[in-house]
Amino acid sequence: MAGLRSIAVAVDGSASAERALASAIDLAKLASAPLCVVGIVPAPLVYSDEGGIILEVLAENRRAFEALVNRSAESARTAGVRPVTTEVREGAIIDQLLGFLDEKKPDLLVMGARGLSTTARLLLGSVSDGVLHHANCSILIVRPPTAPPRVAKGRARRT
Repeated sequence: MAGLRSIAVAVDGSASAERALASAIDLAKLASAPLCVVGIVPAPLVYSDEGGIILEVLAENRRAFEALVNRSAESARTAGVRPVTTEVREGAIIDQLLGFLDEKKPDLLVMGARGLSTTARLLLGSVSDGVLHHANCSILIVRPPTAPPRVAKGRARRT
């Protein structure tokens, strides 16, 4: 852990991002590294003849992401991580995360995996895939826990 001088974690309010935050906090404590909590406000998918509606949606989304990032940073501080900084950006998520990595140059980005189905991944892409293939730093993708194997119901055959 001595090689980690700075860690960033991407949060979006999902359960996957919460697991990533917990992992990033643990790593930052182990490495005595600063942590930056990053939230990207996605570009709104609202179209209107009046630009004011889009600006209102964007402002509302930004407030929600700022609150999420601040709560996440406070969780890290409460756990003993020092220093903790925050960053909120707006736009295309992959592009903004890659821009953040280029500018801030953390040693590690921790992010959650959503576990999209193959069809959804082909149609929509994946933020973690996009960042993983183009990032200039190490990436830790925190996956959801796997389900325990199922035990077959019924009687065992006697031979």
